Amino acid sequence: KHVTLGMITLHPGGIPHGPHPGLVEKSIGKTETKELAVMVDTFRPLKLTQYAIEIENDGYVMSWAE
Repeated sequence: KHVTLGMITLHPGGIPHGPHPGLVEKSIGKTETKELAVMVDTFRPLKLTQYAIEIENDGYVMSWAE
């Protein structure tokens, strides 16, 4: 939900997150998904480039509150 093909999401340490509201219930009874998720765990903080800042999806941050 709210993440589309080619998107990257950044979840800084110390900020909790989880499935969007309702997705856990929606997954009951499912045996697989048609998606691939990759998690990158870094040893040092990542720094956003100016390009990344310019293409930020401003509405994504509030999608967790729906």
